[in-house]
Amino acid sequence: MKKCLCFTALIVVVMSLYGCNILVSRSTDVKSDLAATDKGESINLDLSWQYALNAPVVATPVASGNQLVVAAENGNLYSFDLSSRKLMWLYRAEAAIASVPAIANGMIYLLSRDGVFQALDQFTGTRVWRFATGGEARFAAVGSYGMPAAVGAVPDPWDFHLSSPIVENGKVYFGSSDKKFYALDAVSGTLVWTFNADNMIHSAPAIHNGKLFFGTWGSKVYAVDANTGAELWQFQAGVDAGFVMQGISASPALDEQHVYVGARDGYVYALRQTDGTTVWRYDAQSSWVLAEAALDAENVYVTTSDTGLLLALDKRNGKEKYRADTRFWTYTKPLLVDDRYVFVGNMLGELYGFDKKTGAALWYYQTSERRADINDIINDESGKLRAEKVFSQGVQLQASVEWVKSLGAFVASPIWVNNQLIAVTATGDVLLFEIQ
Repeated sequence: MKKCLCFTALIVVVMSLYGCNILVSRSTDVKSDLAATDKGESINLDLSWQYALNAPVVATPVASGNQLVVAAENGNLYSFDLSSRKLMWLYRAEAAIASVPAIANGMIYLLSRDGVFQALDQFTGTRVWRFATGGEARFAAVGSYGMPAAVGAVPDPWDFHLSSPIVENGKVYFGSSDKKFYALDAVSGTLVWTFNADNMIHSAPAIHNGKLFFGTWGSKVYAVDANTGAELWQFQAGVDAGFVMQGISASPALDEQHVYVGARDGYVYALRQTDGTTVWRYDAQSSWVLAEAALDAENVYVTTSDTGLLLALDKRNGKEKYRADTRFWTYTKPLLVDDRYVFVGNMLGELYGFDKKTGAALWYYQTSERRADINDIINDESGKLRAEKVFSQGVQLQASVEWVKSLGAFVASPIWVNNQLIAVTATGDVLLFEIQ
């Protein structure tokens, strides 16, 4: 995306970049479509339970045994029993929760937008300890999206998440908007070490063989020693004077030798864990890759925003094996199930199930909010976004994104628990699908 010279040019570029010409209408049936094809085996999934949180959700839900934990941007953390499908307890944080909670050793760890990192008792929701970062915020930059400097720093409307924690060897690790990466004692919350990065860290870390890997809004990937916080190496992806094609918010995905990560510069990278050198990179055609990749023995699976695709890439060389059309911005991590299926959700409130080997579409679901379209942002005849409304000069980009989210968008990734598909919409509906 090139730097815009005026707001009118900005509208044109955004309309082009974010897929206003993508067909988005498929079914008006309230039940899920079981779209069997002659290219793959269908899967029969039906919606069997729905719970309205009545609050925005961007963080992927987490399950432990029969416990389902959902974090919302109203500051509530919900704990459900999946056997009874009842709410067991609710914890009220003091600010929105935009990170995926981590569950380990009877504790739940989470980061909220007020800069408070806290640990709760997994079974009661009682807070055990809290730790304050230097502050959390949405990424913002002067001149972003072609806006004049007089406007000041422009918040990025697609910066949905904070860094999500991981727990390993008695420590809990996470990044922060204060440009620091933290290691805390998982039991007491005592600071063990910090690492100073170049920019905000909204990427969730990954760990392997004593090394931590994470990305930053400066488009860097860092590898640091998990015990000491010492820098091992750094990798620089693309940067952009307009701050649009810049940043790594995806969590790195790891195998035994490599780091796989997508970036907003429009590439997917495979890096050596030992030194950060590039093994290969895949050109996603100027499309952001915002979600963590999924891996199997042979392939890397990623989703794209602007082009609306699920991609299967060869782990050895990054060559594309197939692409499946998700038809709109797709920010969810591909969910691999039973070595047979891949599930993803898009920002139009649509869930897809694909054949993992071929990319053939096998299953489809559309939210009730997408069907209702209360803001009238989709043209019923063309099935396209009403660009003249959504990206008009009088509408801020943040408002445009919120309108799209109101369609029951899937920002949080789906998960698979006990042969059940669980997904949460941006409007706060917990959806549980069972195999019939």
